[in-house]
Amino acid sequence: MDYREALLLWAARETGVLEAVTTDAETPAEVAESAGVTERAARITLDAMAELGYLEVVAGAHAEDDERPAAKQYEITNRALGFVAKADVRSIGSVPHTLDCVDRWIQLPETMRTGEPPAPESTAENSAGEKSASDEWTTNFMGSMASADDAAVRASVTAAVHRNPDAERVLDAGGGPGVFAKEFVRRGFDVTLVDQPDVIDIDRRFLEHEPIELVEGDITEGLPGGGDDGFGIVFCSRVAHALGPDENRRFASHAHDALEPGGALVLTDKVRGRAEDAALFGAHMLAQTENGDTYTGAQFEGWLRDAGFEAVEIRDVPGFDQQVIAGRRPGD
Repeated sequence: MDYREALLLWAARETGVLEAVTTDAETPAEVAESAGVTERAARITLDAMAELGYLEVVAGAHAEDDERPAAKQYEITNRALGFVAKADVRSIGSVPHTLDCVDRWIQLPETMRTGEPPAPESTAENSAGEKSASDEWTTNFMGSMASADDAAVRASVTAAVHRNPDAERVLDAGGGPGVFAKEFVRRGFDVTLVDQPDVIDIDRRFLEHEPIELVEGDITEGLPGGGDDGFGIVFCSRVAHALGPDENRRFASHAHDALEPGGALVLTDKVRGRAEDAALFGAHMLAQTENGDTYTGAQFEGWLRDAGFEAVEIRDVPGFDQQVIAGRRPGD
């Protein structure tokens, strides 16, 4: 997304323009009154949002040489449904989460001083004293993760299956909205997904018809499985960069314990020195998380080997902007 588009939408959300035009205000004058902005600001913002495809003009369109043109009226398009439809994260898309990230980027100077990004609750009101979408951080994040590219999902799952073709049970660690878990199910695996309680609460609403066991938990504190209940594959996609080094080391150890002998741990993430934008994505994690970063291949290999894994490897996947990091738990 062009930075101008992101900042415009963020400003529209923070001022209340976005809420006004997606609820009961249709013209620039009505939006301006509802949001407490100038009519010029409302007109320019709405026209730009229409040009970008988030709104459409439903009345008042006119030729440029009309002396007294009728006021335009706007309605949201399907592209903007994610701003108002939160019941099903599959309909949200990536844009609302992008705006949440913009909010934290703007506060990055303070984060750099304190070492802690602002909590979502600290930005839950806009300048008009109304709640903004930032108090829906988890829902928006889930919407963004649910919009993962289908080809990338299939490539990631294929890479995991190749590491242990004989596996029957898969643990999707930090699996979020379950896009990877559903692909494993489609391929015939018995799947368990573990994630934070607020994520699992959302999952229960729209994964209720999927044969996926949902477990609440912090993957850096422990994982289900192990012993006679060990998994053939522990899979973890797009999570390592949100964790600090010590957290990744603990997760690798827990993954080892959760696997059956001969089972495989498979992660996908941006590896420094191999993914083109890995360092910049590390800066993104500085803005978004307390401990997150991107890591080198040597760091990933060290965490897995220290946890007891063997045959550790890092591979590129054609057409995929992340790397596969994998290791095998020794057999009995």
